[in-house]
Amino acid sequence: MQRLYTYPASFEESISRALSKHQLTLKDSKALAKCVMALSDYFIHRPESPTPWNESWAQVAYLCYYLPLNSTRLRALIDEGDKRGFFDGLDRVIDFGAGLATASLTLSEKHPLKFHLVERAAEPQQLIENFFPQFKCEEWVRTFSSGRLKDPKKTLALFSYSLTELADLPDWAYECEALMLVEPSTQQDGRKLLGLRQKLLDKGYYAWAPCTHQLACPLLMNSKTDWCHDRVHFQAPEWFLKMEEQLPMKNRTLTMSYVLMRKTPPQPIQAARMVGDLLKEKGKDRQLVCRGPQREFLAWMHKTGISQEIPRGVLVELPNDMQVVSNELRLKSEIKVL
Repeated sequence: MQRLYTYPASFEESISRALSKHQLTLKDSKALAKCVMALSDYFIHRPESPTPWNESWAQVAYLCYYLPLNSTRLRALIDEGDKRGFFDGLDRVIDFGAGLATASLTLSEKHPLKFHLVERAAEPQQLIENFFPQFKCEEWVRTFSSGRLKDPKKTLALFSYSLTELADLPDWAYECEALMLVEPSTQQDGRKLLGLRQKLLDKGYYAWAPCTHQLACPLLMNSKTDWCHDRVHFQAPEWFLKMEEQLPMKNRTLTMSYVLMRKTPPQPIQAARMVGDLLKEKGKDRQLVCRGPQREFLAWMHKTGISQEIPRGVLVELPNDMQVVSNELRLKSEIKVL
């Protein structure tokens, strides 16, 4: 039942070509790990500073570490969008704060859209143009404004790990038909994203994924600490595992917070979404579930002999015979995973 993902196969050849520029290969585990630690330390000590794209070690770290991890997360997100038909009818993408264009690269593997990348640094553009020839981009620009927006009714505004630096979306984004917002799965970034979701609902947008409803978020409204995040399992290649042996960080599972929203309403879906991990308690097991504005738990009472653990983020069909007791939905049989 685990959701197992990896990055697109075409990326590995591109990564290898780009690493050769730095006299490295995917087999140079220690050298690659050293670059990853250098960039990690840089962000720890200078969290507000821009990515040092001009540094060789920063480029290597993004290529061999952050690109595989983030593209794997995004594949899971895009898969959820595809299940709902989220990308249908869209023609172009504006990728704001694109960095190494990981989100656009990953999206282009399945959707041949017109990509416009907004990124102040010049080095990422050079890396993509030189080593990722499979990616076709309409333009790279340093800044973007409403005057550059073409056909907003068919445009997706994409913000991947770039909202954390903004107080709000830029004005032009609210003109676009669709929004794809991806942030780190931290409490601060996750709750900020939930607040933005509500603002977008108030402006007439509809939530397509991961939400199954258009009501207030129960984690935002009924808790001061909870936040919504998804988890997928990373099927890492051998070279990545060898590099990871040299690092204190392990990545068997990957998390993210995201919302996909459009001005067009989605088809209604009769399902609930698992938004928590299994909690083993005295006499019962519980798992946080979302189907509306109330903070609710599925509950498996030990006396029934039913035992079930459902992966965070998946959709489930709620049975008609469940017993509602306070904020618990007590199950009399195993629940169906969709």
